[in-house]
Amino acid sequence: MDWLKVAALVLFFSGVKLFAKEFPVCKEYFFIKENQTQEKQTFLEKILDEDPSNVECMLKLASVYLRNNRVSEGFDLIRRAYALDPKFVESKDIAKILDLALRLSRLQEIATRDNDQELWNELGDTYFEIGIFDEAAEAYSESLAIDQNQTKIEILIALCDGNLDNTDRSAQRLRSIVKKEPYNFYANYYLGKVLKNALGNQKEGQKYLLMAEYLIKYEKPEFDSQEEALFLKNDLEYEIENK
Repeated sequence: MDWLKVAALVLFFSGVKLFAKEFPVCKEYFFIKENQTQEKQTFLEKILDEDPSNVECMLKLASVYLRNNRVSEGFDLIRRAYALDPKFVESKDIAKILDLALRLSRLQEIATRDNDQELWNELGDTYFEIGIFDEAAEAYSESLAIDQNQTKIEILIALCDGNLDNTDRSAQRLRSIVKKEPYNFYANYYLGKVLKNALGNQKEGQKYLLMAEYLIKYEKPEFDSQEEALFLKNDLEYEIENK
């Protein structure tokens, strides 16, 4: 047996040690079935434990995190990968969300470092606007931990709950707000909609919707724009008429 064959056998039978030392090779990622996201996540996390600067696997793990609704972690990986190899990241499809990932990851880093209420709210608003409600709720909750006297933020968390199908919790939060602030238009309006449309409690929901209608007519709550005021007025009329 010549030395080439011996070398090949040595490599074959010591393959585990060889790959443990030289790990990772990210191509194995593609052999895991598409629906096995937990297996992909575990595989890629192991790679990064062995090689924390593997940019290719950072992006693949970021993609898995995004699919698994671990958005802030995914964005942070994209930012770390970009810091290591900007051109490589810019050449990949994930570059389509690069600006957003960089901005939100940096914003979260600063908000966490400074524990800044306004930054947490800005982070929550941005996640809310793009429909990532679990991350929005987490950011808003950090803000509330700093200052509990933020009714608007409490309502936004309730809306996040509703959008995440936690409608009972959403209604519970809104009831608590209405109890504290009976003349809060938004709390009455959203509680009425949650009860009527999501929980099937039309009678009780109608009560809060009628209260919201009274408030919009006689208490003149402030809205961000005329368009918002018109939309809410028309939506209330529709909800009340369609019992």
